[in-house]
Amino acid sequence: MPKLTLCFKGRFIGLHNLAAGSNIIGRDVDADIHIESLAIAGRHAQITIKSEQCHISPLDDNLIRINQRPVSEETQLAHGDTIQIGKHELFFADDVIELAPRDNVHAIGDPDRKPRTADNAFDQLISSINTLPSGTIQILSGRHLGKIIPLQRGLTRLGLTGNECAVVAHRDDGYYISHLEGDVPPKVNNRSIDNRSVRLEDGCEILLGNTRMRFHEEIEQSAAI
Repeated sequence: MPKLTLCFKGRFIGLHNLAAGSNIIGRDVDADIHIESLAIAGRHAQITIKSEQCHISPLDDNLIRINQRPVSEETQLAHGDTIQIGKHELFFADDVIELAPRDNVHAIGDPDRKPRTADNAFDQLISSINTLPSGTIQILSGRHLGKIIPLQRGLTRLGLTGNECAVVAHRDDGYYISHLEGDVPPKVNNRSIDNRSVRLEDGCEILLGNTRMRFHEEIEQSAAI
């Protein structure tokens, strides 16, 4: 499923799945991809998905840039493209992507299955994000029982490509989990997060596929369990 990763000045804001048909980007509260900024029109741009191809078009002569170049007409998107609207950036992926360097991707499942390498645009995004390495995920079931995953970067991906996947993002007000890939979204404290980004509270339990995990805001709390 095509996705857009929304960022502002290098800070992760949200992850959006793109539905077949029309997807409106803008400041209107009912926009499919809502961006709260006076620099963005109510209906600023439109992404259309048809026959497995994605095209973006500016609406009402609004300014958008793709990979630094101004765009004034319908343009096909390619995996890894960077869309700039106002001061916000949206990173386009035509399928699930790696959101962190290999040493920060934590695979839960088959250890012999290797994830794909991130595109340069996403590598640059990750390297620009500053975050304190304080949060952790502790595995509570399966072959990795007891393993502690430090959330050392702005984005940490959980799971394997082709299986149930989620991403944990650090924002100014805490850590948020979002569904990335798979038919069943993760659950937080036994409640499905659906397509929302859910803020993680200290000690809350996460169910991703068949794997149970617990989030801690400080690594010392994980070590003490």
